[in-house]
Amino acid sequence: GLVEEVTLRHIRLRDLSGTVHYFPNGSIDRVSNMTKQYSFHVIDLGVAYKEDTDAVVETMRRVVDEMRGESPWSASILEPLEVLGVDRFEDSAVVIRARIKTVALQQWAAGREFNRRIKKAFDTAGIEIPFPHRTVYWGQGKQGDPAALHVVQTGTNEG
Repeated sequence: GLVEEVTLRHIRLRDLSGTVHYFPNGSIDRVSNMTKQYSFHVIDLGVAYKEDTDAVVETMRRVVDEMRGESPWSASILEPLEVLGVDRFEDSAVVIRARIKTVALQQWAAGREFNRRIKKAFDTAGIEIPFPHRTVYWGQGKQGDPAALHVVQTGTNEG
């Protein structure tokens, strides 16, 4: 949210949905400010294991560079995309972490626009954004043979 007021008695914040929160200064022992001078939109982008991570990063950079060349993003995005690298390996995805530096309070809008554009760019380039896959293992019989799979037809597709 946004800090609206700081007094000797309290701090007033307004969150994204418009709710106002008051915090008495005597109860505050730690403060985090995501919107002082500049902000970052942190990107954790999962791609399929088959994808070339260098090509993915290049596409990400191109999308942010295009945004930086257009209004209103040219005034909101302060620097080129900072790629932190391959962050982790998940069940269905290789996750690449990067961040976009923006003017304060614009990180969420820039992030949503980046998401919209990266989806289109990945579709055009044939880069797969994976979804979880599940493999079903039917087990083995006592002799090591694969378990039998019985399929029963319960209706017809005639109409």
